[in-house]
Amino acid sequence: MKGLNFGIAALFSALLLLGACSSENSESTENNNAKNEQSELKKAPDFEVETLEGDTVSLQKTMEEDKPLMVYFTASWCPICAKNWPVLSEVYPDYKDRVNFVAIGIDPTDTREVMVDLAEEKGFEFPTTWGHPQIMVDFGVESQATTVGVNRDGYIVFQKNKTALNEVEYRELFNQLVNN
Repeated sequence: MKGLNFGIAALFSALLLLGACSSENSESTENNNAKNEQSELKKAPDFEVETLEGDTVSLQKTMEEDKPLMVYFTASWCPICAKNWPVLSEVYPDYKDRVNFVAIGIDPTDTREVMVDLAEEKGFEFPTTWGHPQIMVDFGVESQATTVGVNRDGYIVFQKNKTALNEVEYRELFNQLVNN
């Protein structure tokens, strides 16, 4: 009987030890998975632009503020963009303290004056800049009406290409950035 009790105690101890090891391995695996996910993400290119209001937006400044960043690539003549502007104007004010945002004009003919007139006419409630096509190229974006989310570490976590999004969809994107 003593031998049986000793055997059960030894088995129980071994199982506890095994459980502790596998728990540590599981945490280690979770940390490695998070690192692997981060390493699979593309680093966002650094950029710096001046908004129509005279503020500076840059990836570096955003990271220093420990905020995520949403970049919307737009053009004054873009019909899909025209659908997104009112939605962004409605949603952005709810997130402006938690997410940096900038709408970057991608057409070099969208001068500062063109974009100021457009912003006033359409009632933009979000930071906007004029024609900077090179930033679009640097991000690997191929068309206007593209929304890109960058996490606090400077990695691109989503890219919605040439898409008109509704209020719920934009809120989901902003929430994704805030909660990561």
